[in-house]
Amino acid sequence: MGKWKPSGDIYIAGQKFHTSAPVVNFTEGPRWDATSKDCKSTETEGAPSCPGGFPHGPPPITYNQRYSTRPALRSYGEHPPIDAVKSVIKQFVVHHDGCSSADMCFTVLQNERGLSVHFLLDNDGTIFQTIDLGLMAYHAADWNIASIGVELCNRGDALKEPHYYDSGHAGPKRDIKLCKINGHTIKAFDYTPEQKKSFVQLCRELRRLLPNLPTEFPQKSPGVQSWETLPRSASFSFSGYIGHYHLTEQKWDPGPFDFKDFCGQLRGALCFPVFAKEDPKRKPDDRPEVPSKVDDLKAATDDLYKANEQRADGGYFPVGPWGESRLWHGGVHLVGAAGDPVVAPFPGRLVAARMGKSTAIGSVNFVLLRHDMTLGTAHVQFFSLYMHLADESTEAHPVEWMTKDAWKKSTAPPGDVVLLDEPIEAGAIIGHVGTAGPAELSKPQTHVEIFSASELFTSLPASPWQLIDGTAGGRFCDSPEVDEAIDTNHDGLLDKQELSQFYAGGGGSAMHFLVTLHVSEWTAEPSWADALRVPKDFKKWKPADIDQLVADQLAPGLWWDAAVAQHCKLPPDGIVYHYHPITFVSWFNQQLLDAAAAAPAEKIDETAAKEALSLGLSDDNKGETGATMRSAADVSEDPCNQKLTLNELVQGFDAPECTP
Repeated sequence: MGKWKPSGDIYIAGQKFHTSAPVVNFTEGPRWDATSKDCKSTETEGAPSCPGGFPHGPPPITYNQRYSTRPALRSYGEHPPIDAVKSVIKQFVVHHDGCSSADMCFTVLQNERGLSVHFLLDNDGTIFQTIDLGLMAYHAADWNIASIGVELCNRGDALKEPHYYDSGHAGPKRDIKLCKINGHTIKAFDYTPEQKKSFVQLCRELRRLLPNLPTEFPQKSPGVQSWETLPRSASFSFSGYIGHYHLTEQKWDPGPFDFKDFCGQLRGALCFPVFAKEDPKRKPDDRPEVPSKVDDLKAATDDLYKANEQRADGGYFPVGPWGESRLWHGGVHLVGAAGDPVVAPFPGRLVAARMGKSTAIGSVNFVLLRHDMTLGTAHVQFFSLYMHLADESTEAHPVEWMTKDAWKKSTAPPGDVVLLDEPIEAGAIIGHVGTAGPAELSKPQTHVEIFSASELFTSLPASPWQLIDGTAGGRFCDSPEVDEAIDTNHDGLLDKQELSQFYAGGGGSAMHFLVTLHVSEWTAEPSWADALRVPKDFKKWKPADIDQLVADQLAPGLWWDAAVAQHCKLPPDGIVYHYHPITFVSWFNQQLLDAAAAAPAEKIDETAAKEALSLGLSDDNKGETGATMRSAADVSEDPCNQKLTLNELVQGFDAPECTP
């Protein structure tokens, strides 16, 4: 990649992290250092004349520090803790620079305008990190506070300079694409294959390093990219990858950059958690991908319902763990062959796991994922749990997340919960089907559960979801909508025969769109032994038998305590909203299919294209003064978060006055 030999190392909060991306950082090439108060000699400009290091404009610029500290971290000075930095960064602003090279872009930023950006991406794919990600660069005005930024090298307007890349002096010849931004049609140069590849490499690494930066993009409807400026409040609250034009109507960069395709490369393939049927022709790398056609999606969903309601002999939703009683059950048991893969249905972060020997009810190994996603204009955070997994700890080739340092360096004894923070792509194998169940019900099966700390969908227009508040009943369901539908003999109890007949006979469809609010079955409090002694469901049981049941079948599976809740961002009392996991995955993907069908790819009229400057639009090499890329918070004292502890910052707390 030219004369530079990328090390791949990037810096966050003063710490060096090695990546596979072709990165040259500011310690390797000191002239790329944006923290310097001096102008720099560059190939574009040579040795500039900058008395006192002040950028030479125009117009005259009266400051020579081209960055600032992040307001939320100012109490730490220029060297905040790494966890605090990770908690703050939630946006990656993508620009194109309007320049011929990264060298020219750095010249404009450092020597002319007194600006900065965290990364420059050159024509050949070389990435230059010019400033520590913990510091606030001057690239996106008020959005600098919680963002990092990149300038993709691209001249931009192909209508104005159609032959700009013909000679090869400004980089390889590029394709030309039409884009329509805020209703304006612009003929633009595309990005080089090397740039696209390098940017994906970099951002795959950032998934691991920046946990609050999800692989999301601005959407106008589920899964459909927005090509317009967002409302100011929405742009500030957004987390993920965002274009400069999404922030301000005066910009059109990064032009034709396809955020949906880009994020799709980072996310993986959306899947169901398990295969619904056995297939002897299945290959080891096959995944239960969600079908792209509506009819196929419905058929696959129905097959998974059958894997629970007709084959599992219990483990129903929202009641009936192991197929009996009114006890709340937040997920479903899906029957499969021992060792079948269990995969992540959505991209997310693996935040807790347990691997160890079996118990009296078989495997209590689990994986917990947290998902932060965008569905249209709504941000949704939810969790998915996979219980009764096979023990990977003794395997010669365990699942990939167990090969990472966090798990390998854990000192927790086998069978203890390990707190993690590993990025997981959709479709990644996170475990394999284990064997679980009381003796008469023991078989290869996996408990799959999806829940959230806040309700996600019932307020949507024409929402099919129905909320059932079950908090008053504690661990037992006292909802008439559930109990009376199943209780055929009207004795106020639910026995195994009633549950089996109800679900095997198709009654489960009435439960598919319920959202049940109740305490999780994975918490130790309220006391299980006390809870089982109160209702009539267990009145025939002797106290000693109840205690034995709790010790043998319940206690081994518990994992939700205060430490886990704090780390995973779960409510400490364990009260959450539960969704039928198969319905959730299917419905979520149905929204994407419906939105794509309602918004087919727009055909852009090339004859309507105009030069960007004639429309009053600029990229990052036109019409800018340094002042417009800074915000008041860049240079003023800021009261935000002064009283917050590091732990609170890591958990994502913000003082109200920090919201722009």
